[in-house]
Amino acid sequence: MTEQERRKYIVEEEPQGLQGILDTRLTMANDEYGCYSTGLFRYHGCEILITIDAGRWHLSIATNHPLGYYEIKKIRYMFLPDGIQVAQIFPPRKEFVNVHENCYHLWEIKDNMQKQEDGEGGSRDERE
Repeated sequence: MTEQERRKYIVEEEPQGLQGILDTRLTMANDEYGCYSTGLFRYHGCEILITIDAGRWHLSIATNHPLGYYEIKKIRYMFLPDGIQVAQIFPPRKEFVNVHENCYHLWEIKDNMQKQEDGEGGSRDERE
């Protein structure tokens, strides 16, 4: 997405109930596909929260209806840099937390170390 599109979807206020909990430092990244940043966004009836947790990108989508594969895929590529791998994680039942019926999380799962060794891309620290 372009910088102009990013600004169209961003929400300036902190999400209710999360004030003081989130790391609100702005992290930005650019690649050949667009511009990305941490923050809260509203897009097609979804609230999308992008954060950096433990040095890795995290995308949270909350909506009032279930999302399908293609909707989640579109949001992933629109709001997260292309050069990372993300996954939806299902922990053991005892560790599962669901605070919203239709909430989806994508977590960055792989370092860019292989790309760095091959002379491509950069480390996570260089993106921050």
